[in-house]
Amino acid sequence: MVKKYAPDLSRFMRLCETNYLQLIKLLPVNFTRRQSYAFSAGQNIDYQIDVLEQSPYTSLLRVRQLCENQPDFMTPIIRVRLYHDAKLAEVCASQHIFHFQPKYDYPNDKMHHKDEKLQVNLFLADWLKFCIEHGYCRQQIFKANDSK
Repeated sequence: MVKKYAPDLSRFMRLCETNYLQLIKLLPVNFTRRQSYAFSAGQNIDYQIDVLEQSPYTSLLRVRQLCENQPDFMTPIIRVRLYHDAKLAEVCASQHIFHFQPKYDYPNDKMHHKDEKLQVNLFLADWLKFCIEHGYCRQQIFKANDSK
């Protein structure tokens, strides 16, 4: 008999806490809505973080790799919700998936992993670790006009 997958909530919460602390290291102390920050983690390894929403308790960020010679559908893009009161960061969208269930039956029509939600948050953890370990330069690249 095959054991059904059961999400490990304590592991997931530790991962979200770690991702929050790592992501905050990449952003300025007083980041605000409609700002974007560019990062370089090596030759032709550029990233951008856009602050899409900002409230007292949460922020929504878009993290994307900037790839000039790559089609848009292959460019890594994730949306991350920061919960400032709980100090958690959770991936809420990735590569055209806009809602993650805690677990999926496997196999499934969309070919999601049984632990897809955990996997995308582990991907964020790997990305943040890479940026921090390999150096980066942070620069605000623009502050959009709120009238747009």
